[in-house]
Amino acid sequence: MLTPYLIFNGTCEKAFNFYAEAFGGGKTLFARLDSNPSNPVMHASVTFTKYEGCIMGADTDEPVVVSGMAICVVLPSREVIEEISVKLAEGGTLVQGFLPHPPPHQNDGGAEVLDKYGYTWYLST
Repeated sequence: MLTPYLIFNGTCEKAFNFYAEAFGGGKTLFARLDSNPSNPVMHASVTFTKYEGCIMGADTDEPVVVSGMAICVVLPSREVIEEISVKLAEGGTLVQGFLPHPPPHQNDGGAEVLDKYGYTWYLST
């Protein structure tokens, strides 16, 4: 299993809580050097409760530039894709709303979102 590892500049905890909410809930874990919640996140993970999958990540004090990659999530239906894409687009950009595949697979399709943290999500059935 491949698991995306996302890097943030001080916003890892906010981002992972945002992702957990967008995907309808998740179990989040945050590890820091000590118990001070204002310290950067050394390691984080969120396991989504409604859909199979998880993401991991951390904070860095270096500038973060996201380029040349996207996170692809396979979801059960168009309705779920539309619901999650709206949530992920809050503060970001809905690049492409749900677009059906050509016949005979027109019941399948996908959407693309650039979230407020700079990550591109491909949501697909």
